[in-house]
Amino acid sequence: MVVKNKKTWKRSLQGAAASLMLLSVTACTLSPEYKRPASSVAQEWPIGPAYGAPLMDGARLPQAYNVGWKVFFKDPVLSQLISMALTNNRDLREAIENITATHASYIQQRGELFPQVNANAGASYQTTPGGTTGFGGGRGYLHANQLSTGFGISNYEIDLFDRIRSLTRAAREQYLAQQETTISVQISLVSEVANNYMAWLADMNSLQTIQESVRNREKNLALVQGMNRYGQQNAQAVAQAVELLQEAKSQEQTYLKTAANDMNSLTQLVGQPIPQSLLQQAGPNPSLDRFVSMPEVGSGMPSDLLERRPDIRLAEHQLKEANANVGFARSAFFPSIQLTTSGGTAGSTFAQMFGPFSAAWSVMPTVTVPLLDWGKNIAQLRAAKAKTRAAAAHYQSVVQVAFKEVADSLAARTTLKQKWQAELEAVRASQKDYNISLARYKNGIDSFLPTLVAQRTLLNAKVTAIQSRLQYMQSLSTLYRTLGGGWSAEDAFQNSTTAQNTVQSPVIKK
Repeated sequence: MVVKNKKTWKRSLQGAAASLMLLSVTACTLSPEYKRPASSVAQEWPIGPAYGAPLMDGARLPQAYNVGWKVFFKDPVLSQLISMALTNNRDLREAIENITATHASYIQQRGELFPQVNANAGASYQTTPGGTTGFGGGRGYLHANQLSTGFGISNYEIDLFDRIRSLTRAAREQYLAQQETTISVQISLVSEVANNYMAWLADMNSLQTIQESVRNREKNLALVQGMNRYGQQNAQAVAQAVELLQEAKSQEQTYLKTAANDMNSLTQLVGQPIPQSLLQQAGPNPSLDRFVSMPEVGSGMPSDLLERRPDIRLAEHQLKEANANVGFARSAFFPSIQLTTSGGTAGSTFAQMFGPFSAAWSVMPTVTVPLLDWGKNIAQLRAAKAKTRAAAAHYQSVVQVAFKEVADSLAARTTLKQKWQAELEAVRASQKDYNISLARYKNGIDSFLPTLVAQRTLLNAKVTAIQSRLQYMQSLSTLYRTLGGGWSAEDAFQNSTTAQNTVQSPVIKK
């Protein structure tokens, strides 16, 4: 179709653009209205002797989500280890790069909402023998030139029935879900670094305790051997002392291996070799006694988890994605309208291209109406609805798991503290028993057997108390993690200013 003048051509393009905008505004939405599933957990935390009422009084304690990780993990060595892990851990890097990928996919899908305008220019030069056309008496050649320039839209789908917008919403929820996945990886990483570092300190402390016991048992063996030479003890007492010494040496090797394994795990989490200068800050004899204790935090209410826990937010984004896919499945029952347009100028010479009556445009709409698909669209819609129901059940399951984890952590915080304190009393009693037994043995009142039993009991009590203290401290770290403490989902995705457009680490409170 040839437009008579440029003004008419311009008005036609403006009318086409206005029509596209009007169609976009009046398009309907086929996705179901989203409603968060009903809460599947109690409105309050469990109560009872295992939980301890004073510790559950959140009014006296800062809420976990208001305490940054550098405030909670105040130990200077641990703080540096966590910072190194947040920079170098490969699993976290992978999760961050996945944010970049899903964000790019979302932007790509969102671009389908808008027409893609392409500029074009072309030229054709054709020479035809006169005899093939019937003109020119069969002699000579005919020459035809064609020049054109302009712009156009190719196969743009007018989203009247929410197909493209449903896919765009689904892509956005995938992107937001990946953000929550990355935050979950970050939270787990910080918690694992803290727990592994505390385990290393505890195992080093146990190793030192056992090594001290080895030295004491060597002294006892020398004492028994000396008394045996003077006939004051028999060979059985010597054998018992040797047995006790070798038992301690065996435990020493066990904890040497365990401490080495702890450090290997910590190095893997940090993502680089840990400088010896940093470990030396823990002192020449690393132990939990040098660790800066973590503060108590309030538990808040169960409803807080819905906003604080990234795994719950992740499950909700997955539910919203499934909800959007229902809209996409419904759109398959409605017509699809695609539009191809072009506009520009044409002529056989440059002068004609930009002269009067050179403007040209075309509009080619295509409507596709589903008629017979043999149940494909119905099956697709049923599958989408089933996935939405499954996503809702998964969301409620995640909430229940989160509630259980917090409840377990609250119980562990109270009971493990009481357990550790009870075992400290057991250590004091075992130490007193050992001192009395050794004195009675030296004075010839008892045989060496009571001393042997008391010494073994004392070592086991000391190691058990150290490990119980570790469990209590790790329970505080776990509670802080399960409450979603100190983490912020805002600004989880940030474009860096580097040439590679690298994604920065999700922001957390420090």
